[in-house]
Amino acid sequence: MKKTQKITSVLLALLMLCSVAAFATNTLTFTSAKVGDADLGTASVSRSAVITLTFSNNVTDESVLENNTANIKVLDSEEAEATAFSVAAGTNNTELTVSLDSIPKGSYTLKILTGLQAKNGSTLEEAVSIPFTVGNNDSSDPGSGNNSLTVVSVFANNKDLAGAAVAATGTIKITFSGDMTDHQDANFEQIGIYNKTGAKMTSVDFSAFQKVSENESGSYTILSYSNLPAGSYTLKLGKDLQANDGNTLGEDMTIAFTVRGSSSTTVVSGNKSILRTMLDAFLNIFRSIFALFKIDNVNVSLN
Repeated sequence: MKKTQKITSVLLALLMLCSVAAFATNTLTFTSAKVGDADLGTASVSRSAVITLTFSNNVTDESVLENNTANIKVLDSEEAEATAFSVAAGTNNTELTVSLDSIPKGSYTLKILTGLQAKNGSTLEEAVSIPFTVGNNDSSDPGSGNNSLTVVSVFANNKDLAGAAVAATGTIKITFSGDMTDHQDANFEQIGIYNKTGAKMTSVDFSAFQKVSENESGSYTILSYSNLPAGSYTLKLGKDLQANDGNTLGEDMTIAFTVRGSSSTTVVSGNKSILRTMLDAFLNIFRSIFALFKIDNVNVSLN
């Protein structure tokens, strides 16, 4: 009788562990936000762009679709919800699309709230926030403002910052087409690094703007940052950045990048830790079974 009870307990423990493993594989996570093949936030998008959001599980089932469309927001620079967008099911059940509808030019943030739900009942554990900019729909829409000032390049370690994975401490070189030696303090206020929640990082310093060369127009600044936690970030260059001749950038520019050891890597490490714990639990169960049936000289271990 006691042996039967012990076997039953072991089997119940195995079932519980299998349930935990199944639950871990069915959690809902956000995978990507893209416009075409480009990540949202790496470049200005058109006023009629379609943003494709991809998740790990089915988020378009009829039972959850209406709820999920309500949990995706597009906010303007004043944190007010934009009206010129719509959310619908994508081409497969793990995709949702956000269609912009002649939305005004400017700075926006795409937000995915934790109320988003998969068909299996799991919800998004962490809200997603992605800053992006909307530019001209086509060349016939020149927009407003004086925007003859342009960004020539944004490099980290002599490579494009857009989409790059960088160290937690480093420098970013930003080069503009115009001379920027005047208005330096005001211009530095227009440049910042923001984390995925939209918070501006404070561990950032700037070198004084310097001319590219005596014979060429253009100037650059070196942005130094330190001890950024691993994860996703956006470098934002404000529309009011101003050259000595008064020309401005005209519209905000955002560039997405990551700090190495990003949240996705952390999740993988965490899953490895969970897997190791589960394996240890299985081994303990097997040891109990061996002990129950008095099986000698068995050495079960995980190196």
